[in-house]
Amino acid sequence: MSTIFTPDSVTLPFRLKFRQMVLLDALADSQSLRKAALVANLTQPAATRAISELESAFGVQLFERSHRGMAPTVFGEALIRHARQLLFDVQRAHDEIQALRSGSHGFVRVGALLSSAFKLLPMAIGEVKRQYPRLRVSIDQLPQPPLVAKLREGSLDVILCRLVTDAGAAEHLVQTPLFDDDFVLVAARNHRLARAKSLTMADVIDSPWVLPHSSGVLYNHVQALFLTQIGRLPVDVVESTTSLATNLMLIEHYGYLNFMQRTVAQSYAERGALRILPMSLGSPLGPHVVAVRKDSSHPPATVALLNALQKIVQQQTMPGGIKE
Repeated sequence: MSTIFTPDSVTLPFRLKFRQMVLLDALADSQSLRKAALVANLTQPAATRAISELESAFGVQLFERSHRGMAPTVFGEALIRHARQLLFDVQRAHDEIQALRSGSHGFVRVGALLSSAFKLLPMAIGEVKRQYPRLRVSIDQLPQPPLVAKLREGSLDVILCRLVTDAGAAEHLVQTPLFDDDFVLVAARNHRLARAKSLTMADVIDSPWVLPHSSGVLYNHVQALFLTQIGRLPVDVVESTTSLATNLMLIEHYGYLNFMQRTVAQSYAERGALRILPMSLGSPLGPHVVAVRKDSSHPPATVALLNALQKIVQQQTMPGGIKE
């Protein structure tokens, strides 16, 4: 390995090569220098030299070498994150230029939680596509942690998620509140409690339940509700991280109860698929927000979607201030 020294930020850009960024990205995935070298179209000695040059340029050890491969150090993980952001930015520049060449308004990559993707996002996309029919939109529905990670690394331009409260992640984001959404108790239309005017935990504790998975944040809030109000947990339980369709089947056809986000529950209640019961978990996960990277300029496609989201929020009435 080259001699490690304190790097000079003025000369650093002249010592870096784009192919080194490609190599870092591939090495992070495979932790095999041989495989990463193939992806970067380098010989293995050239790849070894490229990593050594990076370590010399930044003045730190980027990878731990062992018989199992090359694992990134904490410095390596930081540089890999920035390398991926650079690669995604270049890809975004390519997409934007090609869109301009073709007369399109551009390309925007959106990530969303189910509750945002269920109604608000389609409404915003419908609005923006009405104005710009040739604008391309890519949608990923993911849990919150990968949404935030993909936004930070640059593989998503916009995410719709719950408020990001982790200080390390939040400082890199610009978050704009959209709406708040509580969790309401739902049941099938023909459930014995479907027409109840009021409910206590004693009324529902012995019903079969679809609960959030015990590894998730929401489970702790549901568990606390049972324990504080009734002193025990339900016995007939399915812990679910599966699709909404599976949960709905259990609710509609097998008599299960479930705490569901109100925006989702209302849509199914309006279709007569289920009933919203008079019990709420509140909003333990915080408000929904739209988030973008703080250190990034936003191309026209992203700005158009952000404007459409704000327009929908201002015009429509949903729980916590959004109108539907």
